[in-house]
Amino acid sequence: MIKVTVTSKNNKFHSIKCSGHANHGKYGQDIVCAAVSGIVPGGFEALRDGENNYSVVVEDGYVMLTSLNDMSEHDLTVIETITAQIEGIARSYPDNVSLERKNDK
Repeated sequence: MIKVTVTSKNNKFHSIKCSGHANHGKYGQDIVCAAVSGIVPGGFEALRDGENNYSVVVEDGYVMLTSLNDMSEHDLTVIETITAQIEGIARSYPDNVSLERKNDK
């Protein structure tokens, strides 16, 4: 299962973490994995605030983006778009994708 966690601190976006594998289909033919793999890194490419504002870790089966500063409205919209797309996939494939929102204080 792909587990996506979106964390806020003091009601402001802090990080998005994706880990695991969908295991919906054969390797290289998994449509759920392909969807998440297109949405998350593709969305990160749309961020404009610059690499000094984010920490990004990408490994096999793991992606984490952490905001290091306050985000622009544009980048917040990108993160909300990524989250909304993942929510849609999680509703359609609940055995393969989960989304959790956390608000740490």
